[in-house]
Amino acid sequence: MFSRIARPSLAVCSSARNFSSSSQSNAKVAVLGASGGIGQPLSLLLKNSHRVTHLSLYDVMHTPGVAADLSHISTKAKVTGHLGSDQLADAVRGADLVLIPAGVPRKPGMTRDDLFNTNAGIVRDLCEVCAEVCPDAIMGIFFIFCV
Repeated sequence: MFSRIARPSLAVCSSARNFSSSSQSNAKVAVLGASGGIGQPLSLLLKNSHRVTHLSLYDVMHTPGVAADLSHISTKAKVTGHLGSDQLADAVRGADLVLIPAGVPRKPGMTRDDLFNTNAGIVRDLCEVCAEVCPDAIMGIFFIFCV
């Protein structure tokens, strides 16, 4: 009897978004920054997930190649590659989960403030499009702040 009292209800957790491990096994996931050092391995892990049915990859360069490589993995997830700012809306349209590992690495002579402002501007621009096209999507932002 005590175990029912101490354990949180799963119905409360899964009813908010229906993105739990037990209820939904089909989701469109968009990775914005999929060609980078974090985006590529993240996309590979997502391609192997049985919960993902559509993996939408976006970046400003090399995305079609990454999408082609991942599409050779035999899973149920369909992979599409989107390149450039004119294809960003198509990449996130209908997405249930949007992951943003986008940003630029710190360059020589760049201060920490410069790095933060540059990457914050990139994330801001991506989030503005997501707010218009997929306002109900769950957003995950990986803000890597290298010293």
